[in-house]
Amino acid sequence: MKKYRVLALALLAGALFSSDAYAQQRRITGRVTVAGTGEVLASAAVNIVGTAIGTYTSDDGTFQLLVPSGDLTLLARRVGFKRATVRVGAEQAEVNVSLERDVLQLETQVVTGTATTVSTQNVANAVTVISTNELNRAPASTIDNALQGKIAGAVITQNSGAPGGGVQVQLRGVTSLNASSSPLYVVDGVVVNNAAIANGLNAITGAAGGNAPSSQDQMVNRVADLNPNDIETIEVLKGASAGAIYGSRGSNGVIVITTKRGRSGKPAVSVTQRFGTFELANKLGLRCFSQAEAVALFGITPAEFTGCHDFEQELYGRRDLSYESIASISGGSATTQYFVSGLVKRDAGIEQNTGYGKQSVRINVGQQLGTRLNLQANAEILHTLTERGISGNDNGGYAPYTVFSQTPTFYDLRPRGGSYPHNPYTQALGGADNNPLQQAALTRTPEDLFRQIGSVTARLSLFTSDRQTLDLTSTGGVDHYGLGSKLYSPPELYYEPADGYPGTIVDNNTSATNANLNATLAHKFSMGSLLGATTSLGFRRNREQLQSIYNTGRNIPSGQTAVSYGVIQASGETQRQVKDLSYFAQEELLMLNETLLLTAAVNSERSSVNGDPQKFYSYPKASASYRLPILPPFTDGVKLRIAYGKAGNKPPFESPYSNLVVTFIDNRIGERPSRNLGNPNIKPETSTELEGGVDAQFWGGRAAIEYTRFRKQVDDLIIFPRLAGSTGYGLGTENGGQLVNLGTEIGLKLQPIHTDLVDWISNTTYSDVHGEITRLDVPSYLYGIGFGAGYGDVRIRKGHSPTEVVANFNGGEFAVGDAQPDYTMGFSNDVNVGPFRFASLLDWRKGGKVVNLTNAYYDAFFADGSGLLADTAASISRSNDFQGPRAVYVEEGGFLKIREIAVSVGIPERFMGVVGSRAKDVRLELSGRNLKTWTKYTGLDPEVSNFSNQNVGRIIDVTPFPPSRSYFVSVSAHF
Repeated sequence: MKKYRVLALALLAGALFSSDAYAQQRRITGRVTVAGTGEVLASAAVNIVGTAIGTYTSDDGTFQLLVPSGDLTLLARRVGFKRATVRVGAEQAEVNVSLERDVLQLETQVVTGTATTVSTQNVANAVTVISTNELNRAPASTIDNALQGKIAGAVITQNSGAPGGGVQVQLRGVTSLNASSSPLYVVDGVVVNNAAIANGLNAITGAAGGNAPSSQDQMVNRVADLNPNDIETIEVLKGASAGAIYGSRGSNGVIVITTKRGRSGKPAVSVTQRFGTFELANKLGLRCFSQAEAVALFGITPAEFTGCHDFEQELYGRRDLSYESIASISGGSATTQYFVSGLVKRDAGIEQNTGYGKQSVRINVGQQLGTRLNLQANAEILHTLTERGISGNDNGGYAPYTVFSQTPTFYDLRPRGGSYPHNPYTQALGGADNNPLQQAALTRTPEDLFRQIGSVTARLSLFTSDRQTLDLTSTGGVDHYGLGSKLYSPPELYYEPADGYPGTIVDNNTSATNANLNATLAHKFSMGSLLGATTSLGFRRNREQLQSIYNTGRNIPSGQTAVSYGVIQASGETQRQVKDLSYFAQEELLMLNETLLLTAAVNSERSSVNGDPQKFYSYPKASASYRLPILPPFTDGVKLRIAYGKAGNKPPFESPYSNLVVTFIDNRIGERPSRNLGNPNIKPETSTELEGGVDAQFWGGRAAIEYTRFRKQVDDLIIFPRLAGSTGYGLGTENGGQLVNLGTEIGLKLQPIHTDLVDWISNTTYSDVHGEITRLDVPSYLYGIGFGAGYGDVRIRKGHSPTEVVANFNGGEFAVGDAQPDYTMGFSNDVNVGPFRFASLLDWRKGGKVVNLTNAYYDAFFADGSGLLADTAASISRSNDFQGPRAVYVEEGGFLKIREIAVSVGIPERFMGVVGSRAKDVRLELSGRNLKTWTKYTGLDPEVSNFSNQNVGRIIDVTPFPPSRSYFVSVSAHF
């Protein structure tokens, strides 16, 4: 106890006598530059170690400070550079500092609370930071596409090859069975909406009952709207131990996005222009018939034989021009900084009438008012227009790859004399008359979205002294969008009369608003190298509101595109409103010359979607990190870290309620209970995570390794048990299970070569996670994603993985693998040789099962077991083995992909001067994305999900939109 009393007395003495100790002051001036080049650094932070005294450098890199008398230590740092400390003597009045570039990002500031950050040198969690350069090495349609292969512990998977996104991000394995699976996205302090809104495609395809929107509508998650070019950094808080401060939203991880800011100095203009194209990346390979085979097998005449048509190329062979125009201007004065950007983007689809367009305008302004108040306002307006065509599961035989599985390639589907031929082969099999080329030409599927994201952050300095500061930070933000999707299937389409009502229109109007307000009071106290303490507390209030209205019209007159013209009409509406309130407190202690960091925090939160909306649930966290003072041989630094935390996952919106549904009895409208029984006592799922790791640096900071091991336990799993028919309900709702994830994450950063001519930076990531359901309060059950007993399904049962795949033959069930990959790895390299740059990214996923139902569509067309795929031997083998029985349609989904390649060359400034341009840093670049895939999977792409984003069961491959690769030529310049 004695030592604690001494420490307490020391803290009290420091607080009471700090002003007396530093009554004598003097002025020092200096300049901060880049090591090796002498380039001045504006906006670098300069502080006196052990005090609250600090400032920022001006446009010419200079600074001045009033400091206490005596010997001092000055600390200078700036984003993208390593910090540097300089001893300042008692009589010294001028000091200059040189900062080395932090090419491996070893000293990045990362989020630890609502208004607090800490350097990665001390952070106790495995937090991945992605810079703007890493994010935008090669053009990507969406930010989640751009993140693939770059984050240890993340499995990022495209749902299909259709334009405009549709990507699932899963951090540290399955964290729920039925609640949300998506990480929380925070942009400049605003919690943004990442909902996936169905466009109503089921009304055309007949999937999932035909009318109600569902996960089979090939949905796009809305984080795809964000402009990747505006992003400065992305911080990925992968688990509950890091995300606990976000309470019942942090169980699936948190992705914190910070957009670009202006810096003091003259206006800096940046312009980039890209032109490129997308092309079909993979084909199934359809069977070609000789004339003799066609006559014998299909009974046609020799005159009807037209050769072998490549249906896949004819439909998906477009290579239209794509483009992207990017411009920004930034700058400001010592008190005002601004960043303004614009984007116009068009990704042309590989199928007619498909594609993805995006336009955005962003304005970020920072304003210093006096010496105490700083305001930061961020605003972005976005517009996206997406057309994804028809693909995926359907019950009417409308998806192109479904039609191709029934149409021999000697039949010419191309238009003749201005009209498309009918398809006698699909009709002969009892299906609808369908020509996919006609469908692509006449069907329209636009999804038109306007979105506004804005926030204002105010930082008020309430008190400042040599030792202490007290700051109030408040952020208010709104994310609002209006989405209008209109699916138009005209009556002229050959398949439209199949249901007796030619012509179908689905009109969806969705309005969504997320608003949040938070305030944090942060007190910082410093006792030099002995102790730095940061105490913060505050509150957060969130409100989410969503309304979707679907109107469907059938039997539409030719040329009419209004739902009101439908002879048969139907409508449906979804309404959702969620309110959350939380209070939080956190204490951070940085001690022993900034080598030991201790953190403890708690977030207490209530939500309107809980069974008891007034009850607060607490989510604590605690962590420690220690940088060893005595280092092993060949090391520059070693940090040990451990972190513990709890985070929640809110119940689905409908969970507390037993809804009423509209019904008609004797031509009278009425209401009856739905088949789903709500639970007024439902509560959030809770993730409890313990992670530990070791970080080390070698070779003068040119090599760094991070090793993390974690255990995540999810309690109170929300399940929907089947109820006895006598209850009048089909499914119940309860907290009734537990699952545990164990995993490993490794990151290796290297700078193998660093000379004046050659610079090579390499990053390697590795992660694995293995889950197990350790408690289940109901009998085991099939998750319900399968299309047949032997094709493959996911079974939920105690003692097994939550993503275990099983197959059932003749009443006997067999485990056939796991949908979760064995491990994932990413390999990125950036090489600079003089004016030339080369960047590449490989994404490797080992293992993981996929259910290839697309192959099942094509096999066993003929009596010998062969079908309409080119590899007839494989079809025959699968057909025979399926009768064996064997789960032949459950395949290995592992792959190695070339995600990104970019090659560029810089144009010398002297050349630009000769041609009369003042542009500098002009670069010409050739880049490509998803250029090559090596896989044993026999389908179009192992990255696929007929059911869009789901916790488990997203492994079904049913006639999807095929994958594409892209090529772009770019020119960029700064002025």
